[in-house]
Amino acid sequence: MMKNNIKYGVVDIGSNSVRAILYSGGKILYKAVITTRLGEGLTFTGRICESAFKRTLQTVKNCVVTLISKYADEVLIFATETVRSASNGQDFANAVKENTGISVDVVAGDEEGEIGLLGALNGKDGGIIDIGGASAEIVACKGGKIVYSHSLPLGAVRLFDACGENLQKLDETIENKLDFYGEVPQYVDYHAIGGTATTLGFIDSVAEKYDEKLVDGREISIDKIEEILKTLTSMTVDERVEKLRINPKRAEIIVGGVYMLKKIMERFNIGSVKISESDNLLGYLRKRAFGVSYAKE
Repeated sequence: MMKNNIKYGVVDIGSNSVRAILYSGGKILYKAVITTRLGEGLTFTGRICESAFKRTLQTVKNCVVTLISKYADEVLIFATETVRSASNGQDFANAVKENTGISVDVVAGDEEGEIGLLGALNGKDGGIIDIGGASAEIVACKGGKIVYSHSLPLGAVRLFDACGENLQKLDETIENKLDFYGEVPQYVDYHAIGGTATTLGFIDSVAEKYDEKLVDGREISIDKIEEILKTLTSMTVDERVEKLRINPKRAEIIVGGVYMLKKIMERFNIGSVKISESDNLLGYLRKRAFGVSYAKE
């Protein structure tokens, strides 16, 4: 059970970024996002490369130290697709344990979808599309039960490594994988979560500076996504950083992530999505610390 005076720290080791929050009393007190691109080169080698291993390990250590310095009573660490699929993923998890004293919970693809749903919807009905760095989850809930869930091992970092910004290659790579989703439920209010989604929301807001209040809950149609995609592909990475004010590391991989979201929406007749700031980081905390979960059909 949640106790209002307990401060929980959570670290998410993603394929593109390491993220951390400090949470207490129903509020996020601290948030950090550091791009380390753990999944760099995974598409070709099936391994976490040495440089990505070292920089991500150091970042996780720094996050834990920061959370403890902010008086976290308990720190939880979880990891997703890169750690679960890399041949040396367990070596990385072991290294985190050796350096922080905290075990890494390597979540399965279906659970990654569930915690994303818990983060965005907190037990309510609806669905999520989560374009991550190395995987993409679609999950739908009706009547309080998860009626559909699938994690595809393809995301923005893997697409960047394999295709760059070649739209033909992106189209072929994604199209060849979409069949694995099977029949995705329609007539569901889908929320888009993750870095690709929030970056889209930021671009659509036309704000000078990232503002969660302008991004969270923002509805974006597939037509608007196509328009933003055209804008992105007409710019260099430097121009995206300068004119759209996107983080440089996100600017490198954003085209593949947006293209994948567009393809998913086209294939499964999803006319628009709502951007959610809350995602699997908060969802993991809700499940592990507070015992919230969805029933399975």
